[in-house]
Amino acid sequence: MRRRRTTARLAFAGALTGLVAGLAELTIGPSIRSLVGDKLDTTRLGLTTMLLGVVALTAAIALRREERTGGRRLAVAAGLAVPGLVGFTTVGDLWLLPGPLLLGAGGLVLAASARSDLTGALDERHLLVGMVALCGVYYVFLGATALGVAGALGVLGGLLIWAAMAATTHSHAAALALLTLGTLPFAVATWWSVLTPLVALLALVTGALAVRLAPSADERLHHAGRAR
Repeated sequence: MRRRRTTARLAFAGALTGLVAGLAELTIGPSIRSLVGDKLDTTRLGLTTMLLGVVALTAAIALRREERTGGRRLAVAAGLAVPGLVGFTTVGDLWLLPGPLLLGAGGLVLAASARSDLTGALDERHLLVGMVALCGVYYVFLGATALGVAGALGVLGGLLIWAAMAATTHSHAAALALLTLGTLPFAVATWWSVLTPLVALLALVTGALAVRLAPSADERLHHAGRAR
């Protein structure tokens, strides 16, 4: 119980300080360029950093819920650790506090999980979802370091890819639509890069497989009815 409270406090502290770091970059970034990694586009990167804080805050809130299956633990750990890592690329030194807090919280979530729970969560669909989520991380990372429209498409594309994976168990059609909207614009905008179109293709293929393996809403209702 004490470890769980400590983990939750670290998660909330990391998410909230991450939001503050993003807000500082957005509002006074040009005045403190040395603290934000000498970034030129502090407006877009500030918004990106705040979005990372929102993702981490969502994971911190989920951490407080009673349901603690292996799949949920992995999702919460990723929701803390991924923003904790990506934030170092978007806001520089201002992430020196929230970054370690989020990474530490994510590590504690995994440390408190039984190996059997985590092993059970790593089925074929979860592995595919993880691969697609990593593609989203690449999009956000590359978008955060790029300039202009292409950079914005990269960041937005990564967020849409994550949203697509979150929607897989709710609506297959919506998940595929979000996946397509997230991958294609950035790949087209950076067609000259060999890597980005390949990552887009990987995200589309693995994402489509993950959606196909996810239970539909009707199937979940059917199983819930049988359980009663």
